[in-house]
Amino acid sequence: MISTKRNTKKLLLIACFSLLSVMLFAKNPEYSLLAKGAVYSIVIENDILYAATDAGSIDVFNWKTKMLKKNISFPMIKDFMGDEMAPKIYSIDKWPNKDRIIAVTQGKHGFRNIFMVDNGIRTQIFDAEKDKMMIKKALFFAEDKILLATLGNEIMLYDLQKKTFVYIKQLSTSVFSDFTINPEKTLLATADESGIIHIMDALTGELVEELRGQSVDNIYQLAFANNVVVGAGQDRRAVVYKRTTHQAYFVESSFLIYSVGISDDGKYAAFSSGEKNNIQVFNTSTKKTKVILEGQRSTLTQIKFVNQEYMITTSEDKNIMVWKW
Repeated sequence: MISTKRNTKKLLLIACFSLLSVMLFAKNPEYSLLAKGAVYSIVIENDILYAATDAGSIDVFNWKTKMLKKNISFPMIKDFMGDEMAPKIYSIDKWPNKDRIIAVTQGKHGFRNIFMVDNGIRTQIFDAEKDKMMIKKALFFAEDKILLATLGNEIMLYDLQKKTFVYIKQLSTSVFSDFTINPEKTLLATADESGIIHIMDALTGELVEELRGQSVDNIYQLAFANNVVVGAGQDRRAVVYKRTTHQAYFVESSFLIYSVGISDDGKYAAFSSGEKNNIQVFNTSTKKTKVILEGQRSTLTQIKFVNQEYMITTSEDKNIMVWKW
């Protein structure tokens, strides 16, 4: 009887300690911004946040003052019934310190349009009806060159001035998921349904390295900084590859991981964790959890570290969450 009581007390103490640990780790958002539609891609430059929505616009906020500065709108398209609708904006990127944005938008019959918005002037680079390209994402490589990735897993470098492709590479026949470029704009990390991450030379398109062994299914999203690559997996694994130390491992979740983020120094990473869309922030060297962010309302689409103090996340709703992590 005495032994049973002691065991009960021990279990209660463990339960209380576990609950206290969760409470100490958990944080709620500082505040949220309201976009015109669900947000699928963001760019943050200093105090300015660019949010690409499914309502046919890029909403530009000062995220610190919480003020909407402007909306950048794109042409309406027609659905399969012939009715006009706002195009979903799948991807945006911005050239640093210039008012120059590249955007991948929804077009007719599932094809994609590519627009450049330069000092408020919108120019169409690729036309969905004419070019019939299934572009999923576009990134700047240089001020006059953009990197494109298709659903067919073609990685392309396009010269905006010459209007020609510098290269077109297909590293795998698997369906493309995501690609990202390191801050120095020298290396690309690409992922697909195979679970293999390819590292490419961004200038030449040549394969540099294959990162494999930690993912066993589709990688939805990538983040890449300071030679640390993080992937979000359908296999419920947040995979980490540290290229300089050759360390590789995964952190497991109870649910599909749709989104990941990484700090500029590669010290911290974050991933969508569990069915409640919490965000788990952890140290990439020690693997220890730093904080759990709670309060996201729907499936995460982007996790961006702003600095060593703030993080901004988006999901398949209009709420853009600002966190002090």
